[in-house]
Amino acid sequence: MTEKIKILHIITHMHVGGAQDNTLLTVERHDRKKFNVTLMCSAEGAWVDRAKSIPDLKIVFVDKLTRPIHPVSDVLAFFQIYRHLKHEKYDIVHTHSSKPGFLGRIAAKLANVPVVVHTIHGFPFHDFMLPVLRRFFIFLEKKCARLSDKLITVSKLNLKKTLDLGIAPKDKLVNIYSGIDFRNFDHKIDGNEIRNALAIPQNSLVVGIIGRLSKQKSPWNLVKAAPLVLKKHPNTIFVSVGNGELQKEMYALAEKLKLGKQFKFLGFREDIANLLHIFDVYTLPSQWEGLGRSLTEAMYMKKAVIASAVEGVPELVEHGKTGLLVPPNDPEKLAESICQLLGDTLLRNNLGKKAHFKVKDIFEADKMVVDIEKLYFECLIGKKTIAGNRVNGKATIVNAKKEFMPSSEQTMSQ
Repeated sequence: MTEKIKILHIITHMHVGGAQDNTLLTVERHDRKKFNVTLMCSAEGAWVDRAKSIPDLKIVFVDKLTRPIHPVSDVLAFFQIYRHLKHEKYDIVHTHSSKPGFLGRIAAKLANVPVVVHTIHGFPFHDFMLPVLRRFFIFLEKKCARLSDKLITVSKLNLKKTLDLGIAPKDKLVNIYSGIDFRNFDHKIDGNEIRNALAIPQNSLVVGIIGRLSKQKSPWNLVKAAPLVLKKHPNTIFVSVGNGELQKEMYALAEKLKLGKQFKFLGFREDIANLLHIFDVYTLPSQWEGLGRSLTEAMYMKKAVIASAVEGVPELVEHGKTGLLVPPNDPEKLAESICQLLGDTLLRNNLGKKAHFKVKDIFEADKMVVDIEKLYFECLIGKKTIAGNRVNGKATIVNAKKEFMPSSEQTMSQ
């Protein structure tokens, strides 16, 4: 039996989010017969306990590994990462998102880690920042791409954007959709009971948003759209699930617009699958978005969705087929689309059904992990390195291939 491959996944915090869910599903489902798995992150976030509950997972907490840019903390975090990599001698370092991707990839190369993989869950730049700052972040991404053996994108449109911006060549890029554990969404729920618990009348239509109250998600678009919708559909209830840095501002905006009980801020919730059951329309009015994990979940639940036409979103939401697209930062267009769906039950149902079939197969969590492990194997074979040992000769590589190839590919090759 060949020695197990040592893998380290690096991410910032364990707050609820798409990148975090992707990473936790990956470290949880890695084949423990082939891999020794370690997760490095800060000790912040509601999902720290979730990470701790994963069997056979070693966790390394780096307290300075935070999301906001902070020169002193970032330098301290870098040296903590570097010292750990030098001591543990991993075969693969897999970084997730921008900050870990910058610090982790530099540290991994300096520590002579054989294989470095980075997942682009979303770009650190967007069209709503200063042009000079945007160019600077693109420059950093290009430099860090050179330190990577492979870059994983979570949508084909993001892969195309990476190519178009010259961040990395095509042979370094692979698209692997961000897997979701759909088992959490398949159980039966009493929607009336949930409505009663939230004081939502049974005859009301529900328009919802799930995500952090942040600049990226731009929740103000839905708050501003609400009064326009209520003029035509006064029995509508708006629901926002999630907290964040804009929480106070959104409360104040809803109060200023006199939305009262018709706009409910539920804060952080663990029962997302249950809440989605009562949504008639799901919205994602983001300014920028890698793909939108909550969007994928809503589509799987056969919900009619409205989303901003940004980044990878149009890959999922085909306008008029699997949902509706609107321009970012356009509350009027958002309100118009919401009214269109609220006034047409048949259209809502048709869009929801097509949305479900769009996502149900390609976003399976197990498929994601198998594809990632296959990528690791290809990188290791390319480096002629298996589990930290240099491979000598073709025969040894073939034996290693049999040892570490995902079972599905072994079957195909026989």
